[in-house]
Amino acid sequence: MEKLAIPLPARRSELVSWSSGKKGAYLVRNRRTGETFQVGEQEHFLLEHLDGQQNGEQLSDAFATRFVQPLLADELAEFLELAAQRGFFQAEGTAVPTPPLDPGPSLAQQRLGVHSLLKRIAATLLSVAAAVLRWLALWLQRARLRIRLLRLIRLEFVPRPDDIFIVTYPRSGTTWMQMILYQLTTDGSMDIPHIAEYCPWFERSLRSGRAFETRPSPRLFKSHLPYQKIPKGPGKYIYVAREGKDVAVSYYHLYRMYQGYAGTFAEFFEQFMSGKVQFGSWFRHVRGWWEHGRDPNVLFLTYEELTRDLESCIRKVSDFCGLYVPSERLPGIVARCSFNFMKKHEAQFDPTMETLWEEGVQLNSFLRSGRVGEGKTHLSSEQEARFSRAFRQQLEPTGCSWPVPGGSTTAARVG
Repeated sequence: MEKLAIPLPARRSELVSWSSGKKGAYLVRNRRTGETFQVGEQEHFLLEHLDGQQNGEQLSDAFATRFVQPLLADELAEFLELAAQRGFFQAEGTAVPTPPLDPGPSLAQQRLGVHSLLKRIAATLLSVAAAVLRWLALWLQRARLRIRLLRLIRLEFVPRPDDIFIVTYPRSGTTWMQMILYQLTTDGSMDIPHIAEYCPWFERSLRSGRAFETRPSPRLFKSHLPYQKIPKGPGKYIYVAREGKDVAVSYYHLYRMYQGYAGTFAEFFEQFMSGKVQFGSWFRHVRGWWEHGRDPNVLFLTYEELTRDLESCIRKVSDFCGLYVPSERLPGIVARCSFNFMKKHEAQFDPTMETLWEEGVQLNSFLRSGRVGEGKTHLSSEQEARFSRAFRQQLEPTGCSWPVPGGSTTAARVG
């Protein structure tokens, strides 16, 4: 969390809470409205500390001490907005006990200095307000997305045994795997408005959990969530990983085309290596899923495997998901999942088309090249050495290596 000494709201005095009997779960009751809500251990801790006396910096320090991890600005933001919607905070203007101000040594001195005092107070209030606005601007968009995800996972989404999640770090074969699953679960016709109609982006879909409930089985979802945040259920999870240097190059071009990024690749590479890009660190994302690659409901594949032997990978996906595909259909599926075929139908895969095409975003540029090994042609020797050092430190201890030995899924899942 950014260390800003910003004021925080105070919880209502009518709130009472107690353990639900489940580890890490609490019930919070608003005696004023009669409503009761369930919250987690971290949310309960935050609510208990919103006493009207602590600011953002103090709460962040207390959270880090209690849970041995930082409190990120967007995580606090999503909690504050959810809590406000639940009516957990004092109404604006409600007095909160504060230490009395020193009146000064004499009435005469107070009168002489009152104008200066008022100016200092006004300046302080303006400074605090400006800091709050700057802070809000940094996490507002991400907070809204996280709130949507929290509502979906905790309140609306009901997992099914035949759900299939396609999970990747961005630019690692998400769209490719969407197409594979679409071909395996339908007649494969391209007379569709958009692939999202059949495989929506789980954490950013405009559909509600109830709309998900109306979808026929097997439900397909794509996601960029790390393992720790993906909704856990009895369904299947297909994770596709791509060589990190290639990801960095592809992600840079995506940033330039869709987010108006004007920096150089060297500048973007610095952000990528430090995890200061959307969806965070590639190393942590891959490691989190790699460590669960041997789970019975997780299939860990690599982009390089798909490139090297697409038909074999399609068979693995089909077997893993329990999808029967007649042998005579397989050649047609392989052909439709080729890069050239998908490039011809790019408008049906572009993730921004539904909301941004009217704003002038250039279409037919989401599927850029699909080549393996671009990282070597774009990274300098110093950048490649730095990436290799980070890989050895963060991923090699788990047994992960690139390329996957022998190109087999079994090898990729040994850790």
